[in-house]
Amino acid sequence: MRGFELLVAAIAAVPAMPVNLAHAQTSIGDATAMGLTGACDKLILGKLKLADSCSGKLLNMSYADGRIGFYFIRDDGRIVTFSGMDAPNRTPDSDVVKVDNVIIGVKGKPNDPEVVAATGTCTYGNPYKGEATVSCDGTMSHGQRFSARFTSDGKPPT
Repeated sequence: MRGFELLVAAIAAVPAMPVNLAHAQTSIGDATAMGLTGACDKLILGKLKLADSCSGKLLNMSYADGRIGFYFIRDDGRIVTFSGMDAPNRTPDSDVVKVDNVIIGVKGKPNDPEVVAATGTCTYGNPYKGEATVSCDGTMSHGQRFSARFTSDGKPPT
């Protein structure tokens, strides 16, 4: 779980990272992290509506193998992640991720999240051009739907 421990450390550092418009990304091993601030407009896992517990921070991790993760950070430090493989860009300022896992932080078990196979997509706009939205929708392996939307405040990523 060394990688997960690094991720938790990266998330903790999101508000402290300096803004550098040319390189607002941080390398962690073979991954690149980028943080956004804004509003969690929607976070639904099956019947659970979790948007009220979102912190207003979103972490995006990009891995060398093409895997992308969107980490919705909750107020209590738990994380809901939509993870999948990068897909072809729809436009030069948007992208799509084919979601194959939803990873849910479990209270009291920070290094042992629940990993649920899923199918769906996350779409997102270019956060360097102002307000951007990350939107994820699909179905988890047990048949329950997931839906999430985060809208950045228009500030450059950190």
